[in-house]
Amino acid sequence: MTKISAVTKSATSLATNVLLVGGCYGGLSALVHLRNSLKEKTLSKRVNVTLVEPKAGLLNILGVPRAIVDPEFAKTQYVPLDEFRTLHFDHLVSDDKYVLQTAGPKIQPGVNEHVEVTYVQGKVTKLGKQEAEYSLNGGAGGTEKITFDYCVLAAGRNRTWPTSPDAINTESFLEEVTKFNSTVKQSNRIAVVGAGAVGIEIAGDIKTKHPDKEVMLIHPHATFPPEKLSDEFKQKVRESLERANVKVMTGLRVKRELENKNLELTNGDIIEADFTYWCTSFKNNTDLLGEELSHFVSPKNNVYINGYLQLAHPETNEVIENIFCVGDMTETPNIKTAGWAISMGRHVGNYLSSLIVDGKLSGDEFPVDRPSAMLLVCGNEDIISEVGGEVVVNKPIYIEQYKTYKFATVRNTLGV
Repeated sequence: MTKISAVTKSATSLATNVLLVGGCYGGLSALVHLRNSLKEKTLSKRVNVTLVEPKAGLLNILGVPRAIVDPEFAKTQYVPLDEFRTLHFDHLVSDDKYVLQTAGPKIQPGVNEHVEVTYVQGKVTKLGKQEAEYSLNGGAGGTEKITFDYCVLAAGRNRTWPTSPDAINTESFLEEVTKFNSTVKQSNRIAVVGAGAVGIEIAGDIKTKHPDKEVMLIHPHATFPPEKLSDEFKQKVRESLERANVKVMTGLRVKRELENKNLELTNGDIIEADFTYWCTSFKNNTDLLGEELSHFVSPKNNVYINGYLQLAHPETNEVIENIFCVGDMTETPNIKTAGWAISMGRHVGNYLSSLIVDGKLSGDEFPVDRPSAMLLVCGNEDIISEVGGEVVVNKPIYIEQYKTYKFATVRNTLGV
């Protein structure tokens, strides 16, 4: 494995036992559970792990809809590397001056007993079967390569800004949410287009934080959200928004945003708006899969996997035994959630431990076919949940968990 100093300020060639592509819920979970599983095994030397992630810390995606309209709350939703509690790094590769000043001095080679972890603040641009290309956020050192024995693909998906912030550190994240909140404050008529989970929560949070604003939620279908959930759940979500005086407009499709910021509908009608927040699409980050792996991308732009979360093609039965995929990117029937990604990461961490130490994959397959479940923060901070077929408004345990948008639970689980 590559020997590097505590802090490296430009991209450098690396060799690692395990490459983690993405450091949000799924990637960090795989790392934590690999480390924990290795503690129970006899090792001749530490297992080398390299994590590549553009952000220098963990952003709680669940809390972003509220964070972008509440800068004070936003401060609680981004944990920088130097404030991680029990998850620590032996090496840092970054060209981010802010991160080098804040996290750099706290990097300690040898801090981990069973794993040696390198945090690369950058992005994998091409992934092959045994090698990846990457670059740092600022481009220092150009493009370099990482060779690996095993890889966990946890690169997630991107949505419209600011739901997927550009921020690469705490400082820039807070600047982004402050800028967005300023735009909301200056707008009297705010349109949210698309009533998926993000659009629903954005509309509710804006109206809760700024009750004087006219907030419109525009959706092309009669009911929402679009996931396979009960009519009762969907009705209670709508009723909650309407109680909060969000103007819910269904059966309408937006054709375009005009120069004066109004919206033209496909039926020719015009909706007056000062600002529009688009929540109509997302894109899984599958572009990084190189020629060797691109055929594992489905027509829905998901990644084909088998029961052990390894890349596996359903038609040819080809399996890439050393590459796993977790989280939003997977071609699975479930509703994608943070808890789901963490659970996937836990399984992969244990799979990797058995492969590395015992030379064979052991453990149960991941149960991908679980019942649909969803929690949404709607109007007046109502929490509407459907879990196990039961629909509840403001279940006490969820009220408590959503004081931090479940970040307290996530931080305890991942050691951040």
